[in-house]
Amino acid sequence: MAKFKRNLLISIFNSYASQSGHKLTFSDTLSGVGATGIRLANESNYVQKIYFNDANVNASELLQESINYNCLDSSTEVSINEANKFLSNFTNRDTRFDFIDLDPFGSPIQYIDSAVRALKINGVISLTATDGAVLCGVYPKVCLRKYGSISLNTEYFNETALRILLFSLASISSHYELGIKPLFCHTDKHYIQAYVQITDSISDTEGKIGFLGHCFTCQNRVVSELPVLSCNLCSSDNKIAGPIWTGNIFDKSFLNIAINNTDDSNLLKLYENALLESSLPPLYYVTDNISQNLKISSFPVETILSRLKENNFLSSKTVLHSTGFRTDANIEEINSLLSKTSTSNI
Repeated sequence: MAKFKRNLLISIFNSYASQSGHKLTFSDTLSGVGATGIRLANESNYVQKIYFNDANVNASELLQESINYNCLDSSTEVSINEANKFLSNFTNRDTRFDFIDLDPFGSPIQYIDSAVRALKINGVISLTATDGAVLCGVYPKVCLRKYGSISLNTEYFNETALRILLFSLASISSHYELGIKPLFCHTDKHYIQAYVQITDSISDTEGKIGFLGHCFTCQNRVVSELPVLSCNLCSSDNKIAGPIWTGNIFDKSFLNIAINNTDDSNLLKLYENALLESSLPPLYYVTDNISQNLKISSFPVETILSRLKENNFLSSKTVLHSTGFRTDANIEEINSLLSKTSTSNI
C-alpha cells in the first residue's frame, strides 16, 4: 500500500512538473523518516529542492542518515518543527512551494490553511486522510465538527468522503479568494487521497458546492445546490449529507498527461479508467447492492455497462470500487434494465 501511494505521488508530481517548464520545490510536510521525499529525489528529474519536516527528533536523525547515504544534501533541507509552524515560514511569495504533501495520521484538516498559504498559485497539494470512519459516515457529528460537513454511510461512502475533503479544501481556499481544481482522487481501505491544484480564480469553486440526498427506500441519490428533502422517485424522505464538492474529481487534460508520462502498468490502468468516468455524474452504483435489492443474481460490471449502452445511457467503471460503475441512468432505470436481463436469462 505505502509503495503504491508513493508510486502514485511520484507519477502525479512528474506529470504536473512536465508541464511547468522548470524544476519544482516539494514539501514533505510530515516526513517521518522521509521515505516519500527520498524516493522522489532519487526518481524524479524535476526536483529543484525537497524540504523535509517532522516534529520527531529521532525520525529526523534517521532521515539525515538516509540523505547522507543517498548523497542528497545539495537538493534537500531538513526541519524539526510542528507542521503548521514549518509551513508558516514559507508564506512569502518568493518562498512558497510548488507541491505540498500532507499525509498525517488521521485528519489533515488542521494543516490545510497553512498549506494553502504556503503554496504557489497553481501549485498542487496532496491531501491524505486516514480518519475514514469519520468521513465515510460512521461518525457524522464528528465529521461536522472537523470538516464542517455531515457525512453519510452509503454504498459510495468513499466518494462521499472524498467530496467532503474537497469541500473543506475549497472552503478554506476561498477565504483567500482562491479556487481549487481536483486533478486525481484515489481511495484504499485505509486512506482517502486527493491531488488538487490551487488556482487564483474563485470561479473554479463557485457553483460546485452542494448537498447529496440519498433515499434508503429505493436507493435513489441526488446531488444539488440545496438539500433535496424527499425522493423524486418514491417520495420517501432523503437522508442528507454535506456540504460536499459537487464538481469533477478527475481532470481530463491532466489524466492524458499522466497517461503519457507513465510506464507503470498499474498506474496506466488506473488513469485510463479514471479518464473514462471523468465526465460522468457523481455517486457511483455497486452491482452487488443492486442485485441484492432486486433479489436476483449479481451481474458482472461489464454486462451492466453493455446493457446501459444498448439503451443509450452513458456509463463506465469507477476506480473507487471494484464492482462499481457510473452512469447517467437513475436507479429506477437501472433496476428495470437488470430485471429484464435477469428474466431473459432464465
